[in-house]
Amino acid sequence: MYSRCRRLEYEHSMLAARSFAHSWFGILAAITLVGCASKPPEEVNRPTVQTYAQDYQGLFQRVSTTAKRCFASKAGLYRSGAVDADLYSEIGYGQLTLTVNGTGSSNYFVSVRIEKQPTGSKLTMISDNMGASQRYRELVSGWANGDQNCPAV
Repeated sequence: MYSRCRRLEYEHSMLAARSFAHSWFGILAAITLVGCASKPPEEVNRPTVQTYAQDYQGLFQRVSTTAKRCFASKAGLYRSGAVDADLYSEIGYGQLTLTVNGTGSSNYFVSVRIEKQPTGSKLTMISDNMGASQRYRELVSGWANGDQNCPAV
């Protein structure tokens, strides 16, 4: 009886150890896959900086006018967009914020600063959402380069 109980205890402890090892292996595999599948937050939140030969006021007008036109026309059932744009000519820059409000946790923004440079202008973008960051940065870059397209918000 004693040896049978000992053997059952041993088998149970081995099963528990094996189960524990499998669960940790699963957790480590999931962490590894998540780490490989997405960009680190610091990389996504890193500002995008571009320079242009055009003066900052003209570049600001082009980006803000297109953004306002696109976001005003894209209010939908599940999402809406807003643009806040201010040009500060006396200190040499313009600030533009694109905000997308959706249902639940699908709210995000892209902040754009267009500054006067000795020759031309500098455009700096930051975003708060990893999923939408690249999409909206490419959209703003397109507008800065003269693109007039208005994709879905």
